Amino acid sequence: MTDIAGQLIPVASALAGVALTLLGNVYVERSKWRQTQRSEQRARALQSLTDLLQAITDIARTLRQTAEQLGEGRDLDMQGVADRLDELIGQVRRQGTVARLVGPRSGFGLITTLEGQVAPIYRLVSEVGRSGDGAALVEPARQLMKTRDAFIDHLRSADGMPAL
Repeated sequence: MTDIAGQLIPVASALAGVALTLLGNVYVERSKWRQTQRSEQRARALQSLTDLLQAITDIARTLRQTAEQLGEGRDLDMQGVADRLDELIGQVRRQGTVARLVGPRSGFGLITTLEGQVAPIYRLVSEVGRSGDGAALVEPARQLMKTRDAFIDHLRSADGMPAL
């Protein structure tokens, strides 16, 4: 009986060591997986926010260039400008939705503000096309850039992009 116990104790000890090593490896791998998931989520959030801010910048730039060209008396294809802005407004809406899904909650208010600012732009461009006065486009472009800059400052702050 003592011989059997003497032989089983080292075997049981070795099996327990192997089991603990395997559990430790599982824990480490699980932690690595979670870290990877968080990093991927953060990358998706940053990409969606970057795309959103780029679309806002493009809208403001298009508005400003259109205002300048109309101010210089150039004949513009306002339908082409309206189509381009419509495409960018759609991009803002899509990226805003994605940013809400994967981005920080602290930015929801600013995203809503940006979406509210781009909503009337298509109608405004149609009115400017009829009147030919591009001055009405300068202030919406300025407001978009101001809100965009506030959003960038928010993202740079401690609350902006927490470790997701």
